Amino acid sequence: MQPTRRQFVAAGGLAAVLGTTGLAGCSGLLGGGGTTAESLQYDPAEVADTGNVLFGSMNYGDLYEMRDELPPSAQDSFEVDDEDSPFQASDVDQMVGVGGGDVGQMMQSTSFFGSLGVTGSFDRQAMVDQIESEGEVSSAGEYGNFALYEVPELSQAPVGGVGQQTPQGSGTIGLSNGAMVMGVGVAQNSDLAVDGEEAAKAMIDASSGDVPRLSGSSGPAQNLQSRINDRLMAVGAEVDPDLVEMAQSLYGGGPGMGGGAMLNGIRAGGLGADIDPETTTYEFVLIYDSGSSAQESGIVDLVGDVSGRMEQQPAIDSVSSSRDGAAVTVEMSGSTEQILDQGPGAGAAPLALGAPTR
Repeated sequence: MQPTRRQFVAAGGLAAVLGTTGLAGCSGLLGGGGTTAESLQYDPAEVADTGNVLFGSMNYGDLYEMRDELPPSAQDSFEVDDEDSPFQASDVDQMVGVGGGDVGQMMQSTSFFGSLGVTGSFDRQAMVDQIESEGEVSSAGEYGNFALYEVPELSQAPVGGVGQQTPQGSGTIGLSNGAMVMGVGVAQNSDLAVDGEEAAKAMIDASSGDVPRLSGSSGPAQNLQSRINDRLMAVGAEVDPDLVEMAQSLYGGGPGMGGGAMLNGIRAGGLGADIDPETTTYEFVLIYDSGSSAQESGIVDLVGDVSGRMEQQPAIDSVSSSRDGAAVTVEMSGSTEQILDQGPGAGAAPLALGAPTR
């Protein structure tokens, strides 16, 4: 697993979909003691005016430690590409991402910025030597205890013809003892509000408390984060109400679940997952603009009606749902072997556990 440009770009893509993504057991790797997911996830609204917020985290080290007890189909995720690389799967403690973005009407314009941090037992000089030897990045100086490198392929993206832009982007990699950070910024037919260097520095600054963190904010994203970020894996997003309206127009907005009732007033949604060799538990959480919207979504009643049938699936042991104010939670647990091999239901995709790779 060499820390090449391609790998970091792929990792940035994971952060963008969050894709990736409560972390424990890591101390001081980004310059402050007791580093957690919350300490690295800055508040994107403090970096740029954005209607959408994304975040993700993974306790990869915990997964790696139990790898031999997981089903054989999952163990390939932990194999090392290059034993001579300074970046090994066994060295990774945690991965965490955060970002923001905007989407214009009918998706004619988009703008996104995000940061991905990987912490563990890495040697800064060994990583610097490796990445400089490949000649695919250029030095961008120092920031704190990080060596910064610009990703040329992103920063040199061309502009398209009149009325249409080729996606423009910038990416910056930061390397330090025990930590790697990548910041990306991408825009099409839109101004690039935050570039890759700013995104990388925002995560570095968040670790020392120099920029406001998402956990210290208020609103749907923070509400969601507080409910799922202590899971082994978590991913979530706060959604611009304009995008919700666009989605409702596609569903017709009529009564009932099929007509868009589930979307009425929705502001954020996410998934937390805990995994051990025997049992995997999913926690799906939706945040609405009010308790009445959450109740009128009908999700709790729907899950109650179908839970018996769902529990007949080979992979599912139990399904439950609840409402807490504006939050609706659906919890599902079952056999780890079945879920990792087949997904929680028939035809569903297996759960991916691997670290960022080429």
